[in-house]
Amino acid sequence: MTEDRSLNKAVYTCFLGALLMLFQIGVYFVYIPWNVERLQISESELGLGLLVFGISNLISNQISGRYIVPNIGTKNSMALGLLIIAFCPFILVSAPNYLLFLLAYIPLGIGVGLFHPSAQSQISMIENKTSRIITPVYQAAFSTGSLIGAIAAAFFIKNIYDPGLIFLLSGLLLTLGSITIFRLGLVKNLEILEKTPRFRLPKNNILIFGFLLMMNYATMGIILDWSALWLTRDLLAPLFIGGIIIIVFNIGEIISRLLASKLIKRYSERFVGGYLSIFSGIILFFCIMTTNLYVIIIGMVIFGFGTANFPAIVIRQAINITDEPIPLTVSNLVTLGFAGFIFGPALVGYLAEYLGLTFNMYLLSVIWGLNGVALLAMMKRIKYS
Repeated sequence: MTEDRSLNKAVYTCFLGALLMLFQIGVYFVYIPWNVERLQISESELGLGLLVFGISNLISNQISGRYIVPNIGTKNSMALGLLIIAFCPFILVSAPNYLLFLLAYIPLGIGVGLFHPSAQSQISMIENKTSRIITPVYQAAFSTGSLIGAIAAAFFIKNIYDPGLIFLLSGLLLTLGSITIFRLGLVKNLEILEKTPRFRLPKNNILIFGFLLMMNYATMGIILDWSALWLTRDLLAPLFIGGIIIIVFNIGEIISRLLASKLIKRYSERFVGGYLSIFSGIILFFCIMTTNLYVIIIGMVIFGFGTANFPAIVIRQAINITDEPIPLTVSNLVTLGFAGFIFGPALVGYLAEYLGLTFNMYLLSVIWGLNGVALLAMMKRIKYS
């Protein structure tokens, strides 16, 4: 088998794993209002669960990048992570009490912490080998999985009564995906697995890029974790369309990420990552002000399109300036990014309880406008350094 063919197969297994992981999580997010009602928990208690996920994910990211990937390779780490994720949502919807519900977020965080940085490291390695722009398309697989999951959840809610059965079957699907990655993923001799240096803080530029990713993860959780609850509680939408915000947001993301390579070549990474984020944040803010569901849906499509390539460009910029191994740099970036899940969900839950979920949606659009400004400033600093 030629090297090019092996690399292409590896890219497709990364796409498959990303799609399956976000499919599973996308279905679960639409069921959050149902699960909140079943367990009789508040927004802040839900936020605490997401906080537990964030902490376990942060620890897993670092262990993965520093110890697991250098020893077993990105392919095996991806397969193991997907396998751990597989049945976590089943436990979440079956948990008889709040304590077990909280504990179920620990393996979920560990699984995501194993899969995501490993897959992104593999994609970044292949980009370096082939000089292709793959990261935005890889992230489009996340959006596609989330979109399919949200659409599937709408169908499940209307037609299948037992959520446990749904997540049992989807868990089996992820198990098959894990086996596929293990069998067909990147062979270890094609990986660039450098010896991991002693622990040290990332350099200032990497820390800043990581902070931008942190704000990304902290605020994107508002859409994924809270939008269904916002629609059903604040805008009084029926439960079966609770996932509409996730659906239209992902449609915008998918279109943007599939066009990313052409957009970057034509307009530059500054425009795609910075200016589009600022513009889409402003548009969303004014759409929310109307409180009209149809206008908000249009605004969310534009917001998804405008912000979709921000994480990819942050990662690409960081990889271009790093002098450390790619898996370690990606692990540091993703660790800093997922730190947003440590304070983000808890803060959002607290604000939702006292100021309402609509306030959080306004906050989302404002922060994303500022994110775009910060990225532009950072890219200018690198250019003239």
